[in-house]
Amino acid sequence: MRSRLASGWCVLAFLGLSVLGACAYPRRTTSLSPVHTSSAMTTGPGGTPGDVYRFTAVSATLPQQNRGATQWDDNGGLPDAVLRVYRDDVLVWQSHTVSDSLHPEWNEAAPRNIRFPASARIRFEVWDEDELGGDPVGIWRGIGLPPNAPPGVDARILLEGESYVTIRLDTPQPHRGVGIRLFEVHGSDLQVIEVEPFSPAGRAGIVAGDRIIAIGGHTVGDLGSQRASGALSMAAERQEPLRVINAQGTERTVELDRGYVWLVL
Repeated sequence: MRSRLASGWCVLAFLGLSVLGACAYPRRTTSLSPVHTSSAMTTGPGGTPGDVYRFTAVSATLPQQNRGATQWDDNGGLPDAVLRVYRDDVLVWQSHTVSDSLHPEWNEAAPRNIRFPASARIRFEVWDEDELGGDPVGIWRGIGLPPNAPPGVDARILLEGESYVTIRLDTPQPHRGVGIRLFEVHGSDLQVIEVEPFSPAGRAGIVAGDRIIAIGGHTVGDLGSQRASGALSMAAERQEPLRVINAQGTERTVELDRGYVWLVL
């Protein structure tokens, strides 16, 4: 009996070590530094994407009663308003909740730029939040952005349900960097896990699963994990080429532009 228990513990220990081994590679991200919008490029590689904006939920004006022509809740309270932004039926971002107000003021910018393709189905929805998930107060839906929402101004948009929401679209926030959001440090390579699409790495065709084996003529193995990670962060600024092996085993040299990283939702 004792030997069976010992064997069982050995198996469990082996399995535990196997699981830990599978997660042993440290994960890191390349560095980013924000750029003043006034100095950002508007054309050329890495220039401002035409359908990407910094999005701010400003405020709303809501009716005295809900869409069922009754009080907002049983105790005579007012709506707890939240704004939700959808693109092609996928929730992209939502604001914080402003409680008990017919005139909620969010003045809240999304944490990243938001992409609004001209062909995408866009919805702005104001909801009255509650413990059961809430009820819709008003909805705007269309293909692309509302025509009365030019960049740089507070745009008041009429919603279904006799309510209004005010939003603002501004020039997107750029960053300097390579744009590899996440990578694993292996002994002789850096394996890409996530890439920002609007970035030097994304524009150069680097994708998840690629393995970076050399930076600026120096192999990752020779550089070591710390120096290789730092060199990758500076590769676009220093114009150092990357040697990359894709998931199919094909090796290539990748040249990075010095354009911006545009973080998008």
